[in-house]
Amino acid sequence: MSVTLAKERLKRLADSGLRAPCRPAERVSELRKRLEQVDDRTIARLEQLFFSLADRTRLRIVELLTNGELCACEVMAALTLTQPTTSHHLGILERVGLITSRREGKWVFYRISSNVAALLKKWYELAERS
Repeated sequence: MSVTLAKERLKRLADSGLRAPCRPAERVSELRKRLEQVDDRTIARLEQLFFSLADRTRLRIVELLTNGELCACEVMAALTLTQPTTSHHLGILERVGLITSRREGKWVFYRISSNVAALLKKWYELAERS
């Protein structure tokens, strides 16, 4: 969409009474400044985080781990996944920091990251209300 067309729409929006009267150019400048406050690195991290949660299998893994630490083989058995598929999904969740792992001999145990647990609880509450 061209800048001119966007500014015309902003003017119509203000004229409709749905937004306070403003100068379209100033409003666009204000909105762009707001975007500049968030750097590209932060946006990229958020993109990775939401990508990691945009998969039913990974959401099911997160649900399983909300009840406590599990071995990778337990996740594999609960979701009837192959070992490579389980490792793939667990790796994605671990890389974005949603889960952590610890090795005990040949076994790898996963759990929800401590800083993520409260956030997940809020997300579940929001999902239940929708």
